[in-house]
Parts: sequence; structure tokens; C-alpha cells
Amino acid sequence: MNSTKILAMLGLAAGLVAGASSVQAKDWKTVRIGMDASYAPFESVNPKGEIVGFEVDYFNILCAKAKLTCTFQNQDWDGVIPSLLASKFDVIASSMNITAARAQKVLFSDMYMATPPALSTSAANKSDDISPAALKGKSIGTQSSTIHANYLEKFYKDSEIKLYPTQDEPNQDLASGRLDYVMGDAIVTQDFIDKHGNGCCRLVTTIKRVPEIHGPGVGAAFRPEDKDLAAIFNKAIAEADADGSFVTLEKKYFKIDIRGK
Repeated sequence: MNSTKILAMLGLAAGLVAGASSVQAKDWKTVRIGMDASYAPFESVNPKGEIVGFEVDYFNILCAKAKLTCTFQNQDWDGVIPSLLASKFDVIASSMNITAARAQKVLFSDMYMATPPALSTSAANKSDDISPAALKGKSIGTQSSTIHANYLEKFYKDSEIKLYPTQDEPNQDLASGRLDYVMGDAIVTQDFIDKHGNGCCRLVTTIKRVPEIHGPGVGAAFRPEDKDLAAIFNKAIAEADADGSFVTLEKKYFKIDIRGK
């Protein structure tokens, strides 16, 4: 085969590769955001059936900065990563802590918040001793497939650990006297207690984050191949920090700084 034919073939191959790349490249204009909307005040469904909460408002800010049209859809927690990987939506924004195990499946954005875990109990229980020895044989509920479940399974092996599809379910069981304790996010726990009155339950204490279990904090999750979309959101996250957008929204929802930075 002469050199002219070889060059022609190489040129054709290069053209095909370039064409394939252009087909695969995504022009991000509309982004679908998935979240488990059972985690007030971060994300929940209001009486009108709308998904509302801190992370909805925050991601609307990020999407505006990135000039993206964003939509939100509800997804049960256990299926949130499989649904992302199956392209049912493009981003997970659902108080998902950045952990090594999850990072093997998804690509995380930069951290944008970090909130402490907490243990709660009934208002009638006056003991503040939450050591594994003190809670031996006690029932402790939490949401499955979470950092809270991982923490309990590591440190409270002699307790009766009960796992639920959503965080609201163990909270309700605690209020009804069917659980001795609940582990969950401190802000979500306090929101539940405030809504149900102090006669229901009380937050015993916050728990120090354990890096190998809890990771550094919360980030958005993307499919590993969508590095361009992650970069778009990282830029918007940095802008929201720099111009005070995050702090302004934070003060609207919380009495504490949740940035964890």
C-alpha cells in the first residue's frame, strides 16, 4: 500500500474519531437533579407536591450561576446512585456525604456543607450516656445505606440496629415509643423534634465525625464520565462561596454555620 493511501486512511480514521467525540460531547443546558425528598429541611415534599428545602434553593442558585435550567425529581435513597448511573437524572443533590466507597461509583463535586450526626431519644429518657456499653441491647434506628448506619454497625454492635428506607420512619418510631434511640443528621433530627414538640423526643448529643466513615462533608454526585458537568458545578459552588450567596441562604434556614470549611 502506498503512502498516499495510508495517509488517506489515517485521515478518515481521525475524522471518524473526531465525529464520534462530537456526538458524545454534551452541551449542558438542562440538568436533571435527583434527591431523596424525605430529609427536611434539606429536601422534602410540601402539601402542593413540590420538592422544597435548603438544597433545592441552593442548587437553583448554582444553576442560575451556571446558566442551566435545572429540574428536580424525587428518588428513594437506596436507588439514588443506581438511578444516576442509569441516566434517570444527571446529578445527585441530596445531603450525600463524600465517602471512599461512594467515590468508587460516582464523581463528587467539591464539598459544600458538613453537618454533625446526632443521637436522639425519647423526652422521658433523661440519660445522656450514649456509650456503646450504656446502649447495649437498646434499639437504635436509622436510614439504611447511610453514614449513620455504617457508624452504628461499627461502634454499636451490641445494640439492636434497625434500618429504614427513609430517616423520617425511625424518627416516627421513636416518637411512638417503638425505638429507644435514633441516629441521624443533627439538623434533620432537630427539625423533626421542633415540628413534633419537645414532649416527643430530645436530641441527646451530636457525634464527632469520623473521617473514614463520614468523609469530609457533603457534595453533589455525577456519573464518572461527566467531568465537564462536575467542573461547571464546582465553578458555581466557588462563586456562591465568594459572593456570599451560600451564607445568605444558610442564615435563612439555620442558626449555625454548616459550611464545614
